[in-house]
Amino acid sequence: MIDASTSAVASFRPGQDMPARESAADILGINEVAPGRFVAAAGAKNHLGTVFGGRLIAQALHAALRTVAELPLTSVHAYFLAPGAIGMPLDYRVETLRDSRRFANRQVVASQDGRTIFLLMCQFHGPEGGFAHQYASMPPVPPPEDVMPLQQFVRTHETMLDLSAITNFSGATPIEMRPIAPETYFMERPRHPERSFWFRLGSAADIADPRLHQCLAAFASDYWLAGCSAIPHALPTNGRELLISSLDHAMWFHAPVRCDEWLLHHTHSPSASGGLGFSTGRIFDRQGRLIASTAQECLLRKLGN
Repeated sequence: MIDASTSAVASFRPGQDMPARESAADILGINEVAPGRFVAAAGAKNHLGTVFGGRLIAQALHAALRTVAELPLTSVHAYFLAPGAIGMPLDYRVETLRDSRRFANRQVVASQDGRTIFLLMCQFHGPEGGFAHQYASMPPVPPPEDVMPLQQFVRTHETMLDLSAITNFSGATPIEMRPIAPETYFMERPRHPERSFWFRLGSAADIADPRLHQCLAAFASDYWLAGCSAIPHALPTNGRELLISSLDHAMWFHAPVRCDEWLLHHTHSPSASGGLGFSTGRIFDRQGRLIASTAQECLLRKLGN
């Protein structure tokens, strides 16, 4: 049932890194072809057959920061307007909205073959002295070393899982993932729409620029966030009878981040109605420091209705 594309997982040993679909350098790869204009590849083929939304976010942010000197990224607001096609280049155009001593704001439009598919606005802000607090606690979870990698869980429980879970998660994924209690949403339908998972991109270890790590965190933040809103309604949430399509995505950075180190994304869905699902998330480092907050709205439909 598991094809040759999962061979990299077949010899997995506890403690070793799991394969990711692309390297951090490939994800961030953009080429400047004119002032404020960048071109990038659409990335590896996935089970959806379209460009992964996190890739659009990460590359658009990379293009934006190439036009901003030094200031760190603080917030992102993005809209997915149309599916991106695999195999066609992505064209990013950056517009300067504001430049001041402390702030910079950019708008980035992504298109393919002249068709606009994605819009992003982002803010950069230089740190300054002021008030500080963290009124958010990381949920009590085991450390990543004690959590089974996603691919290993799927392979171990192959006979008990839906074919879509095996197809989508037994091989390389966009990020290395270790979900907390995966059986609660792969094998049963929980009452509470929430889930947590450790993630990292080991290939980011050689990247020194902290703003590029912010781009990679934004890339990873799009994975498994929207689907949280489907947890009480469908089993599995990635099955063929369900359509989940990201519509808009927001992210706020609260502290510097390293994506080659383990991070915990705790996601929760406070609402789903009218064909839309809404999910929020908090990203913590291993020390329990709140790194970023996320929010996403998605199209949530049961196919065949």
